[in-house]
Amino acid sequence: MRTKIAPSHHAIATLLTDDIISEMTQYLMEDYGYTLEKALDVVYRSKTVELLQIEKGELYVQSPAYVYDMLLQELHLYPVQNDDAVGKVAEDVNQ
Repeated sequence: MRTKIAPSHHAIATLLTDDIISEMTQYLMEDYGYTLEKALDVVYRSKTVELLQIEKGELYVQSPAYVYDMLLQELHLYPVQNDDAVGKVAEDVNQ
C-alpha cells in the first residue's frame, strides 16, 4: 500500500502564484498585443507581482482576473479603453 503525501503549503502557493503570473501575462498579450517578452517584463517589474509573491499575504488565493485588475490599476490602465494605454504601460514600467 502506498502512502499519499499531501503537497506542502509552500508548493501549493508557488503553483497558484505561477498560474496567476502566466494568466496575467496572457491577458496583457491579448488586451494590448504585447509580445511574450514585453508582457513578462511588465508583470515581473510590477508591485502587484511583488505582493503576489509574499506567501503570507495569500494574494495567490484570488483569481487571476482579480490580480490582473490590481495590475491594471497599478499601471493606471483600468479600464482598458484605447491604444494610448499601451504606451502608458511602457512609461509606467520604465519609471
